[in-house]
Amino acid sequence: MLVGLAFFRKDDGEIPNSKPTPTDNQQVENPDKKYELTEKEKVKIFAENFTATYYSYTWGNFSNVESQYYYMTEEMKNREENKVRRIKREVEEQPRKYFTVRAEVDKSEFIEFVENIKVSMNISLKIKEINGAFVIDTEVPEIKPHTTALVDGNKNVYEGDIEDLIIDTVDKSVQINLIKIGGEWKVDWIGEN
Repeated sequence: MLVGLAFFRKDDGEIPNSKPTPTDNQQVENPDKKYELTEKEKVKIFAENFTATYYSYTWGNFSNVESQYYYMTEEMKNREENKVRRIKREVEEQPRKYFTVRAEVDKSEFIEFVENIKVSMNISLKIKEINGAFVIDTEVPEIKPHTTALVDGNKNVYEGDIEDLIIDTVDKSVQINLIKIGGEWKVDWIGEN
């Protein structure tokens, strides 16, 4: 089951180290000059952000994948929706676990870049397995109403830094393929190398 869950996650907070995806007209400020991002730079940032989000999750929460449906081709979206439905059925019968996985991009490289048509990239991730999760007040009575808090794997409110709850860090290499549809890049496939 953990293999299936490894594809899903989303903390209730922001994803660390994620960068906003630039718009077509966005400019990046440099102390010396302003410049627009190239198409290659934009797609690299987009692919890195998608991958980090896709491989980061909190046990039982699938918004890391569900929030990305718009950025997928219809074929990939259908595959992912079916996978999410299947895993939701599997975990609904299990007791709640307080476990988080966070993916951070270590490096990325283009395998293929055909401007305005298709892109393939290798992305290396650092995957942090965390014995804890952010939860809402309805899950833990000790939390103030309308707030979230960090709990450890035993559901005890944890006042320390989430980094202290990391139990393992592993390297993962994935490939992501994108195609341009209607002027927008869409992810067509993502998987481990």
